[in-house]
Amino acid sequence: MDQEETQPQIVSRGEVVEFAAEYIRNGIVTGQFAPGQRMISSELIEDIGISRGSLREAFSRLATEGLIDLVPNRGALVKRMTKKELINLFRIREVLEGLAARQAAEAILQGNNLKEYSDILEWTASNRQPLSSKVFTEKNSLFHSSLVAIADNKQLADLLNRLQIRVLMFMFGRALQPNDIEHSMHEHIPIAEAILLKNPDAAEAAMRKHLRGSCDRILQVSGTLLKRERTSRA
Repeated sequence: MDQEETQPQIVSRGEVVEFAAEYIRNGIVTGQFAPGQRMISSELIEDIGISRGSLREAFSRLATEGLIDLVPNRGALVKRMTKKELINLFRIREVLEGLAARQAAEAILQGNNLKEYSDILEWTASNRQPLSSKVFTEKNSLFHSSLVAIADNKQLADLLNRLQIRVLMFMFGRALQPNDIEHSMHEHIPIAEAILLKNPDAAEAAMRKHLRGSCDRILQVSGTLLKRERTSRA
């Protein structure tokens, strides 16, 4: 036979588990799975096309990442963060991303960093038209992740990834009001200016101030959502 036979692709159990975990992560990001929602195993097994054992491993992985809670007699529930947990997370984020902004300012003139960052700023900059929550979360995520990339600190990037900051931003970004979005985007300006001026102190200070403001806005949003949830149950 001249035509080479197609070999079946072998998928490892680890790949299946990660595929299932990513499916659920994306569901949390897009709002398909809401905070506090119970994950129905039978539905997920059918939707994803995996075994119950692989789903259990995916749940365990997501629980380790802090995205779901495994509750006896109730199963897996999407994580609902308390006010204290949110505040603590943002305090950690303030320190880590403040350092990322500082190191980005120190490295902005190295290699292609200045051009790449300028291109990102051009796209992420707010415009006169109000941003939808979807566009805002995309721009906001890119703005913050670009600083971590320019900082070129693998250990720092790993720590931020473990905090699942991207998922948190998407979860709450959908609920922010237009005024909140405008404030958040405006707070990016002094951060960007300090980085472009190669001023590490100003970059870190502006980032930390921005994240304190973000924490206040998200606490207000989460409180509003909780009140709505309680009202709907009454």
